[in-house]
Amino acid sequence: MQTIAIVNRTNLKNFGSVLQVYALCEAVKKLGYRSEVVWQSGNISKNFDIRPIKVIRTLLRLCVHPSLLRSTVKAIIEAKSQVIDELKEKKFNDFVTANFIQSFYDHEEISKMAATNKFYKFICGSDQIWSSTTLYPDPMMYLRFSPKEKRVAYAPSLGRNYIPNYNKKILKRFISDVPCLSVREDEGHRLIKELTGQDALVVADPTLLLSSRDWDDLKISIETPEDYVLCYFLDTPSDDVKANIRRYASLSGKDIVVLGKLDNLDYPQNKIHYPVAGPGEFLYLISNASMVITDSYHGMLFAINYRKKFWAVERSYSQYDQSSRQLTILSRLDLKERYLKKEFNFSDADIDYISVQTKIEEFVALSMNYLKQSLEQ
Repeated sequence: MQTIAIVNRTNLKNFGSVLQVYALCEAVKKLGYRSEVVWQSGNISKNFDIRPIKVIRTLLRLCVHPSLLRSTVKAIIEAKSQVIDELKEKKFNDFVTANFIQSFYDHEEISKMAATNKFYKFICGSDQIWSSTTLYPDPMMYLRFSPKEKRVAYAPSLGRNYIPNYNKKILKRFISDVPCLSVREDEGHRLIKELTGQDALVVADPTLLLSSRDWDDLKISIETPEDYVLCYFLDTPSDDVKANIRRYASLSGKDIVVLGKLDNLDYPQNKIHYPVAGPGEFLYLISNASMVITDSYHGMLFAINYRKKFWAVERSYSQYDQSSRQLTILSRLDLKERYLKKEFNFSDADIDYISVQTKIEEFVALSMNYLKQSLEQ
């Protein structure tokens, strides 16, 4: 049995980031391969990606493009503001230890390893690993260390709706050198077509490649109220969104369970709950919610996977609009009405999940076929 390397990080304390890596590993196994996560050693942070080579090259590019200093400082401040609870950190670390096989190679040895028969193919994916505005287009995420014929891209996201001039040349070269090319969003397809002339197939996020029954095996029980709306926000929502969450919960008599950035809710405190959750607890909270309201892409996907009533709220982005990822999958599933930019009238309107499931199965079949053919060629 041949082994496929999934090239990505597992130390980020973000539910979607960790679970999509797990899902891609499992999808590869379903195709008859072993899977192993591969990454570069030398990270000096337990919870973020802070490799010395990355820091040095970012600083060098800042010297060339000093106009980007302000946005870089803003991003650093935002990252530092994300205080990670020690118990949450442990839950994530325990999940990774229990569910991943992974190996790390230093900068010098990784290319030598890639040239051997240890790994049959290398897959980069998924999430915003090809962020178009980054100051450090990460060679790891474009598989630059591996022989070209071993490179496969599964559902990487450029994360933005444009490519700045300072990255066009390097991204064109990096992307053009990936022979098996797919993306996660329609905007990514458009940008790559304009940049390289290539048609990157739009495929499903890895988390959709597994069914809710698959995810059930990873759930970790946590104490919850009997009837609750799960509110999962990566950025602090507007006062208008908060007011309508309170209105919905009050009219429906539900408790509110909060993950992420949602505070100062004018609601009875005994009916608001702030659990500490790792990936397993996150799956449990989604699967037992009667309603999900979220600005998270993966929060939305898991709500769909578990056939929950949900509302996807336009995220209060700190710098860049990233809505293409939500709109791509919602359009494909005929669920665009569940994405709200204004008039946040959360209701219990039903979703035709029989029709939705048919569309998901078609999308997954297309995506798995791409993955199978990419690994075979």
